[in-house]
Amino acid sequence: MSIGKAIRLLISAIALTVGLLPSLHAQAQGRLGDIYDFMVMDVCVKPGGATLASAIPGDRDCGQHRNTEPGEMPPYILGNFPSPGSDCRQGTIAKLNLPVTRLSTTRIVSSSLKGRSADCRGPDANASGGASIQWRDNGYGFIMGSYSPVALSVYESSNCLRHSDSSERFFRGWVIAPTPVPAVGTTGYGVFESALLTGAASSHMGACSPKYRRALTTWTVAPFAYKSGRDFVSIVSSHFAQVAGDEKSPGESRQMEQTYWTREFGLTRWEKWAREDWINPRSHQGALELAQALYARGRCSQPFDRNLNFNSEMQISSSATGAGKIYARTIRNPISGEQHVWVMTLCEDYTNVMPNSNTSPSPQNLPDLADEAYWR
Repeated sequence: MSIGKAIRLLISAIALTVGLLPSLHAQAQGRLGDIYDFMVMDVCVKPGGATLASAIPGDRDCGQHRNTEPGEMPPYILGNFPSPGSDCRQGTIAKLNLPVTRLSTTRIVSSSLKGRSADCRGPDANASGGASIQWRDNGYGFIMGSYSPVALSVYESSNCLRHSDSSERFFRGWVIAPTPVPAVGTTGYGVFESALLTGAASSHMGACSPKYRRALTTWTVAPFAYKSGRDFVSIVSSHFAQVAGDEKSPGESRQMEQTYWTREFGLTRWEKWAREDWINPRSHQGALELAQALYARGRCSQPFDRNLNFNSEMQISSSATGAGKIYARTIRNPISGEQHVWVMTLCEDYTNVMPNSNTSPSPQNLPDLADEAYWR
């Protein structure tokens, strides 16, 4: 089957689902508190407040839980899932979402460390680690920058024009969702100015990018069942690379990253999506081919799956598996009639939870992953 024919079949199959599933477009009836609670891992506590080390947030025997404190290590470690048949039962990376205080300032470091794959063999043994630095102001939660073995990425916002020597230059560079988390069933969107810079964050202090790109972020608050079977109320945040001229839809964007945030674990799942006509510039593989490979690996379960109406010019149909066995959805502009299939090409679900061990990374080591400029 040709890629073009497969795409046409996907559009037809997904279009049939529009109107069959309930939309989550709803009015807020009660906010869920500060987004900070959705950015850090929690620990279970006994009625008197002491830590209950034998339980994990979300378990039946965890009646109460609270945010971890700076310098505190939870009694469990998050991790991703191995490919079926892999001997990496514990996953290939260890993940921690913890508050870190430096220079009397607190930020959240979300680490993905190659801490559980030492004994792995085969393709899963090639996992690599990284980290992102997050925070929130009185309006939004956001990612300030990220680290991977191949690149240092800095998300500078137009705040730099007023705070070039302060970490506030990185505020709202990559927005997640509003700081007062909307009620379950709420959708929202916003357009934010930012510039993607490379290299150490400290190397950019004092000077600002000459140009900022406007990009679209959407968010939804809803229950979601993860690959582990754990079902949490989640912030599902979608960050598109661009925005249309009307600032209501993705426009010519061809890539999007979707993140899931929970009160229990913080950053809980990550996905990368691409429009059907996107070609990977390194591998020269098309989006559909990459989506088929992801589905075949079986490391992630089905993504968030609802019909969504963000505004008069942006509707998302539910995802579907169809031709080629992929995870896909359609984004449609009902005013212009333009629509495109988007497919999930990468995914990590971090609900493969294991007890903490003596070999687990320490929160004291987390600052080494991040430039001090994020705390200034």
